Amino acid sequence: MNTKSPRAIIAIAIIALIFGGGSYVLGWSNLLTVRGIEIIGAPTEQSKTALTQSVDLRIGEKLARVDPRSISARLSANNWIQSSSVSRNWINGKVEISITPRVPVALYTAPGQPQVALDASGKTFTPTAQLSKELPRVSASSIESGLAAIKVFTELPKEFSDGIDRLSAARPTNLLIYGVFSGREIRIIWGDGQDTELKIKVITALLEQPENKSIRMIDVTAPHAPIVK
Repeated sequence: MNTKSPRAIIAIAIIALIFGGGSYVLGWSNLLTVRGIEIIGAPTEQSKTALTQSVDLRIGEKLARVDPRSISARLSANNWIQSSSVSRNWINGKVEISITPRVPVALYTAPGQPQVALDASGKTFTPTAQLSKELPRVSASSIESGLAAIKVFTELPKEFSDGIDRLSAARPTNLLIYGVFSGREIRIIWGDGQDTELKIKVITALLEQPENKSIRMIDVTAPHAPIVK
């Protein structure tokens, strides 16, 4: 029968003591606890406070029991958050939560739904701060149609887009523009996202013609054969 030598027994005891002590320090001792919580990237103080409450972290909580994946999962319930990361500093006891908020590219309204913000990836969300008045207002039958309208808007020269009040898209190829151009309220049947530069030139030329001073609609779906009413 093999018997362990006194040295082997002592070594095993030391290893067990080290692991046991380490487990105690990590899981039960007050040496490694949460001493601070920092949230980076929240757009407003109100959202920062709300996030601090939602992550359910407490000063004095054991650092080893802080689960970064669980915190990130709770944060994902906020639809304005694009991504988040959670890190624990074992030296100073600080838990750092970095937030990347979604960036709105438009105010979007689907049929029968309240207005929300829309980001470039097509995700809708409820903003936590007041949005810029320069963002386009888009009503569309689908996210795809809304993104198509926004793409056209971003390609327009500022002197033209400044006159736009809102955009509407039943389909990605059926865009309508409503706004004030040359001092008149005009509805523009834009069509698809092609020939933007040509369409602008045609609209500008039509509005400059005296015989069109009373028109309220311009159809540039086929820019080489525009229609006015």
